[in-house]
Amino acid sequence: MSGQRSLPARIAALLLAGAAAGASTGCAARNLPPADVPEPSADAIVVTTRVPQVVDSTVGRLDKEFGKAGLVPLVTYEPGLLLERGVVAVTDPPGGTTVPRGSVVRIVVAGAPATLDEYIRGHWETFVGTGADPKGTVVLGVHEGNKLPEVVEGVEKYLKGKPYRLVTCPHSRVELEQVIVELGERRFLPTAASLKFSLSIDGGACAVQLRADLTDEETAQLMEHFGAKLVIERGPVGGRLRGDT
Repeated sequence: MSGQRSLPARIAALLLAGAAAGASTGCAARNLPPADVPEPSADAIVVTTRVPQVVDSTVGRLDKEFGKAGLVPLVTYEPGLLLERGVVAVTDPPGGTTVPRGSVVRIVVAGAPATLDEYIRGHWETFVGTGADPKGTVVLGVHEGNKLPEVVEGVEKYLKGKPYRLVTCPHSRVELEQVIVELGERRFLPTAASLKFSLSIDGGACAVQLRADLTDEETAQLMEHFGAKLVIERGPVGGRLRGDT
């Protein structure tokens, strides 16, 4: 099957016949808005990349392929598709399309989420990430602009009775993923090209965590640029670069 079909045509071809099989989920997929492409400022350096060819591959490849491309994969799970669970059905824009780095690519994956991580991954519009407090309570970072009650309550199926609490985050997961892409370009400091650093997203802190051996001046520059989207832990980083980039 070709990954170059339009998103609606590809979804229409894969949806199971009959309302019971996928009426509600199919409608959501067909009505997906176009992928968000950030508008660069007039003086910005626009670096382009190509959308990876991931149609018919597994969802497990997304982080690696889109991390290399510097793109943000926004996943939706669709139980009503005639594909094995976890297989990528379509991307929007299609594989091979040239877009600015940091762009959002919408991805439809067959099947329903099987774990809490997959459920969170399929609802990045609502969730920023997860964590745990010292008492073992699951912490869910929720974007303040999109706290859909039914989506938030849906986590209970995957928590299986574990206690949880919500933290309201001012920035969305997509915004934080775009920060990671920008940091991965290694233009954020004059020394960034040779700087060893690690990146991760902390749902409880509602921010990207960066660990690096930075000076006071470098730390101040980064905080001025990224603000509350970034939490900096100063110190040496051992091992290879870790993170979503």
